[in-house]
Amino acid sequence: MYRRERLVPHRRASAWLSCAALMVGLSACGQVENDDINQEGRSLAVAGEFEVVGFPAQLGERPHSIYVDTMREQYAPNGFTPHAVMAAVPRVIYMNKDGATLSSGWSDSGTNVSSLVDNTVNYPAWSVSASGWNQVMSCMTDIFAPFNITITDVRPSSGDFIMSMIGGYPQNVGFQQGVGGVSPFSCGIIDRSVVFTFAEVYGSDYRGICETAAQEAAHSFGLDHEYLCADPMTYLYGCGNKTFQNTNAQCGEYSARACQCGGSTQNSVEMLSAASGPADVQAPLVEITFPANNATVAPGFQVNANASDNNTVTRVELYIDGTLAGTRSSAPWNFSTSGSLSDGAHSVRVVASDGANETDATINVTVDNGAPPEDPPDDPPGDDPPGDDPPGDDPPGDDPPGTDPPGDDPQDEGPAPLVGGCSSTSTSNGLPQAALLLMAAMLLWRRRREA
Repeated sequence: MYRRERLVPHRRASAWLSCAALMVGLSACGQVENDDINQEGRSLAVAGEFEVVGFPAQLGERPHSIYVDTMREQYAPNGFTPHAVMAAVPRVIYMNKDGATLSSGWSDSGTNVSSLVDNTVNYPAWSVSASGWNQVMSCMTDIFAPFNITITDVRPSSGDFIMSMIGGYPQNVGFQQGVGGVSPFSCGIIDRSVVFTFAEVYGSDYRGICETAAQEAAHSFGLDHEYLCADPMTYLYGCGNKTFQNTNAQCGEYSARACQCGGSTQNSVEMLSAASGPADVQAPLVEITFPANNATVAPGFQVNANASDNNTVTRVELYIDGTLAGTRSSAPWNFSTSGSLSDGAHSVRVVASDGANETDATINVTVDNGAPPEDPPDDPPGDDPPGDDPPGDDPPGDDPPGTDPPGDDPQDEGPAPLVGGCSSTSTSNGLPQAALLLMAAMLLWRRRREA
């Protein structure tokens, strides 16, 4: 469901939401007119200042998603893009099952601020199995695969993203039983929206959780409910798995109605494509830069990788012998391995992801407890104290000449640094070669004169 708030105090919006969600005593709400009850007897609550679109499920029905048409979002300082001027740019949906402390205000996923809560809310984590979570993530990735929208469960460190809270109950944020999810809504993109899928009410229906999360995220891209069973934007079910449909579908819940932002139809594929562009089909590039393939290394060796992408690298993972040994969500993509790794042959694999595509690189190493420690060749020049590395352990020319402390690594030392604009080398007695040549020339000249 959604609601429209025209710059009114949030507590009034909450009162209306409670009225719509309870679905009892509608006359007690005072301002809900008869025209606001559709033919199925469900409420499309309309107040003078906002709208709640959708309604809770009745007994025996699948939980219903709702949205709150928060027209005030267009005034938010943190990012709102009207449909009329939006551009196709890469988008990110962050799937958050770990819970968060949310505060009330303009939607801002970066600072955990939601326009759908009245006060500070400690939203609970979802204790889902790894298998269940993988099903939800795989389903979301597949549903949004046609678009340049990254689905990730690693919190972005910067930039705009929609945060999809997965878990909990509707009561955690002031909604009533029967509500499966909620999103703010406006006729445009709420760039830093916070949306909710109340996963606990679905039990182990991971597909239902995924399709609800897809609908709530799409509401924040400005998509309305559709009267089309095959599309995630629908209230209808019993027609199989849902995917975004490239068709002009009527808006509505259990019957057709005018679309919230004008017109009588919407095309969910066209709208999401306009917001994000076509799918990102280019996988990241990744390589292991240290150690070298077939190298002999000491226990606790370091693994360094380079990773790049046409959009952004969202995650790099390290696997040792097929077991996850480390994850990083930002560069540098460097890892330390366990010092207890046994002697012998081991495989080292890194996997880079951009949220839509993955690429991996693998090398083999031999761990030898007697091998000397080795620093990666990309250490900053001169960063090691003298004697830290065995002489010659870094490739020649790794550090610029003269940047290492004297004696640290003779193979890298090169000529002494320039002093006063001149380069000098010394003979064994300490006299500069140029001075010796000058003295020899003067002696030769004197002997010729005496002759």
